[in-house]
Amino acid sequence: MKKFIPFLILALILTMIPPGGSSANTTAVQLGSDLLFDRFHQLIEGKNVGLITNQTGINSQGASTIDLLRRDRSVKLAALFAPEYGLDGKEQVGTQTKSYTHPVYGIPVYSLYGSTRQPTPEMMGHFDTLLVDLQDTGSRTYTYISTLHYAMAAAKEQGKQIVVLDRPNPLGGTIVEGPVLEKPYQSFIGIDELPLAHGMTIGELALFFNRSIGADLYVVPMEGYTRSMTYPDTGLKWVPSSPHLPDLTSVYGYMATGLGEGTPVKQADNFAWIGAEGIDSVQFADLLNGSLLPGVLFLPEKKENAGGVRLHIHDSRVFNPVRTGLYALAYARQLQPFAVPQSTEKEITMFDQVMGTSKIAQLLAQGKSPQEIVASYAEALGKFVELRKSFLIYGETPFVPSGAIHSPYATPVPAKPPAPPAGKPGTVTPPTPSTPEPAKPPGTNTPAPSTPEPAKPPGTDTPAPSTPEPAKPPGTNTPAPKPADPAPKPPAPAQKPPAVPAPKPGDKIAYLTFDDGPSPVTPQILDTLKKNQVKATFFIVGRYVPGHEAILKRIVAEGHAIGGHTYSHDYKIVYKSMEAFFADLEKGNQLIEKATGVKPVLFRYPGGSTNTVSLKYQDTKRYSKQAPVMNAIKAEANKRGYTFIDWNVTNGDARSNKYTAQQALANVKAQVKAQKEIVVLMHDASTKTPTAQALPEVIAFLKAKGYRFEAIHPDQPTVSHVK
Repeated sequence: MKKFIPFLILALILTMIPPGGSSANTTAVQLGSDLLFDRFHQLIEGKNVGLITNQTGINSQGASTIDLLRRDRSVKLAALFAPEYGLDGKEQVGTQTKSYTHPVYGIPVYSLYGSTRQPTPEMMGHFDTLLVDLQDTGSRTYTYISTLHYAMAAAKEQGKQIVVLDRPNPLGGTIVEGPVLEKPYQSFIGIDELPLAHGMTIGELALFFNRSIGADLYVVPMEGYTRSMTYPDTGLKWVPSSPHLPDLTSVYGYMATGLGEGTPVKQADNFAWIGAEGIDSVQFADLLNGSLLPGVLFLPEKKENAGGVRLHIHDSRVFNPVRTGLYALAYARQLQPFAVPQSTEKEITMFDQVMGTSKIAQLLAQGKSPQEIVASYAEALGKFVELRKSFLIYGETPFVPSGAIHSPYATPVPAKPPAPPAGKPGTVTPPTPSTPEPAKPPGTNTPAPSTPEPAKPPGTDTPAPSTPEPAKPPGTNTPAPKPADPAPKPPAPAQKPPAVPAPKPGDKIAYLTFDDGPSPVTPQILDTLKKNQVKATFFIVGRYVPGHEAILKRIVAEGHAIGGHTYSHDYKIVYKSMEAFFADLEKGNQLIEKATGVKPVLFRYPGGSTNTVSLKYQDTKRYSKQAPVMNAIKAEANKRGYTFIDWNVTNGDARSNKYTAQQALANVKAQVKAQKEIVVLMHDASTKTPTAQALPEVIAFLKAKGYRFEAIHPDQPTVSHVK
């Protein structure tokens, strides 16, 4: 018995370690699903929600998005949608999943793989917001992104808001490769004009798709993600996205070995091997290794009558799966001149649907070298790389989300109650067979799908809803001083902006506001305001005052209004308690008063007055979701004579630091419409130079729309609650 004890101990240890590593949260990235519940819950609070997901829809702690929604009493999970491979991801390739009523949850589970690919009006009638939480593979041919595209089109048609929870591209965001899809070759394995490896996250893809759909789209981004990250860099556990992609090795090999649809060249061992009958394995390996393709070695290996190579991917950061796959096809045909499938006017081959063009097949048939094949699509690929820049969220510094990203192409959903469910609760409305069965991914020999209906263009008549004030980087962590007990009411300002003329009937007023300064950008903004004789309001972060006192004096001297935006702008400090908030706010106000002689009465809440992020940081011993810290802060603000200011128009500069002046102007134009009174949220932090660049055109646009400009006066509380 004693000799078995060591083995029993080892077995016990192994059972305590979950597959993929420790259960402790060691991730470098917080997923969109993490942030939805922690910081951007307002997107779903009080909503009836539909969810497109499967087994990959888990957060960084491994909790299912389905379970998180079902436990959230402020949200009703009304319907589930399953992509290819079903809700549990266990259906085999080519199997049509069916709709059913979930045996535990008692809600419909609709299949989006089979006779119905786009959610029907009957399916969409159960809810008012559609969530998408799916792990993509980074390949244009993977059907999950096609399901996303169809869902966005359905949301646009049915007037539903759609929210995409972002996840990493497992291949990273720097490898962009392959022929770009041409419209005649559009299919369920090629839904938009993308190259085979697009280098975008599913959230970025949603923003890209929406340029031609116009859905009311929000993307909840990740935190800590960078473009150059491959999946192992994120620290996240890989959940197999299909039966044939059980691990990351198979994901990396997917496009490297699975591009030979309709040819004798096959993949095996979950995309780890490629070869064909009649090929000499050693010659094949020599040709591929001699090409010095980055990040991979090729080991000769014969399988039954087929010669081929096994891929040994030793550096996923530089490995280029598409280029590897095209080299493998070209060299395979040199060694074994097989017939290449060619499309006709009546039928597009599966090979051409995978490639997104007929040009690669023609070049292969002509015996062109792999270098010539790669060069053939270089121009189109370069144009795509430029086009996609406008839709990228992440750069090379770890991303800090400033809010959910609202697509600039969105047509907002008008406020209305959700449509009544079709059929009785807990029953499934039979799907309408409106589209043929979709094509399958590369590596399987299945019939080609039909071309989908083109997406409708975005509408332009409904204003886009404003996005919440973003979270800012943590401050200096200076301890908040304890306020005197009881806290004294702040005195009236030592100096007020000039009185604003009373609005006349039909008068249109624009209040330009700038948050997060002062900084070197602020003087640029002041120069533009002075040149155009426009007054504005600046909400100051106290910790940036030292060294910028001259800028504050200029703000006041030139007749602009000034307000507080707390000292630290650190959520975990200001929203711990009511006392902590006012200690931090007044610490900043004291610095403003010292520099200008003005003690601010105006202020703006970090995150806005309706933020929900405060729930994350409030003292749980004193506050709850039902009696939150924000209620206590607002009540105390009234007692102290403060006036808070929200906004109803934003130029979008809070979303990231990688935006253009043109985008900032476009966001303002999209949201103003016919409103009589607008408060425009902009930022004058050091990273917001495009905001200063856009300001002259913003002012010109608003003047042309008939607006006059005023600084916000504390005696005009009507602008407090515009958000």
